[in-house]
Amino acid sequence: MEGVSDITADDLKATAEQLRSAGSVKSTPCDRASALARAVKRWRDPAFPQRRAAIDRIARSSAFSPELVGASLHALLAPFKLYALQSIAERERFSPPKVVGLIMAGNAAGAGLHEIVLALIAGAAVLIKPASSEPLFFTEFARTIADSDPALGARIAVRHWDRTRDDLTGALIDACDAIAAYGDDATIAALSRAPNLVGYPSRVSAAAVELENLDSVTRINVARALARDVTLFEQLGCLSPHHVFVLDSDTQHARQFASDLADSLKSLAIAVPAPPTLALEDSAAVRRVREIARWRRIAGESVELWEGPRLDWTVIYDPSASFTVSPGFRTVYVSTAQNPRDLEERLAPATGRLEAFAIAEGDSVRFNLRETATSLGAYYICEAGTMQSPPIDWRHGGGAFLNLMRGEK
Repeated sequence: MEGVSDITADDLKATAEQLRSAGSVKSTPCDRASALARAVKRWRDPAFPQRRAAIDRIARSSAFSPELVGASLHALLAPFKLYALQSIAERERFSPPKVVGLIMAGNAAGAGLHEIVLALIAGAAVLIKPASSEPLFFTEFARTIADSDPALGARIAVRHWDRTRDDLTGALIDACDAIAAYGDDATIAALSRAPNLVGYPSRVSAAAVELENLDSVTRINVARALARDVTLFEQLGCLSPHHVFVLDSDTQHARQFASDLADSLKSLAIAVPAPPTLALEDSAAVRRVREIARWRRIAGESVELWEGPRLDWTVIYDPSASFTVSPGFRTVYVSTAQNPRDLEERLAPATGRLEAFAIAEGDSVRFNLRETATSLGAYYICEAGTMQSPPIDWRHGGGAFLNLMRGEK
């Protein structure tokens, strides 16, 4: 199962042909769903040796804490339960490409698992190129699938090469019937000649809290839930919220929520420690955000800053701000919005890039925030605290991959 660093274009071609042959072995979507459920169940067990070893290795290579990696993977794997997998197998009518190549990003361990699982249930075989910065998860997960069901495991290959090897990436494109790729806009653009290309360029997420309808206990629980969404994957994935908008006419209420969110991030950092050090460019970006907020406060602007020790976490309360992308690493903005129209205007900078949108509302709903989120183009609308656990058939990036598995253009 495990790839090697000195593979050739001929190796990739041969691997694709092997996958094509393995994909011709008869099995049903429900059979494949059951095998995947068995593999995921093992990975959800904190005592599973392969999971523990992978978490330790990912933590060492990324400088993230093992607690952070473990909690993030737990959230990622949460939707992949037997009933959910079987439901998709029974409900959908698939007509997928025979071999799908997947070029993974390294910002979040396991990112892209939804597409792999969908492809396998649909009946496709997958040839995975992990990111050089995170080569571990998919290799180990593929091994677990092969242990659970050798026939399904034969439909998965993981091969490693450096992103500078354009010849090998070109060979992957030539060998596969479709390509799904994750990365920045330039990475996706460089793959434009790929057949049936599904690209996942950089996207962002946000949240809205209708505070007027929340009692104090619920407000604090919402702050804790959003702190979890911010913390997982160190806020580097497309589902991580960068900006929280509080719908309340009283800005002091919104400021209190920012304080609650800061307290929640502080508490969570005890159980899920932040990286002890950051790369130079990342630490500089977080420090820059903090210093700008500090100087604006000194200048008399209505800006407040809460910050953890070192660069563990940061909350900036900027009541009138429009959507702002943070540098990640548990850095989040909080602002106010008067109504859905105001919220739409504040979120204008995220137009066309909004992936997930978390909503927190009280029992007496004043605004239809789900309708607002839909109008903004968010593909995954959810409750606070569930942003990192989208359903298996989440229409990631607009649903092009799911459509591809259905045989739709």
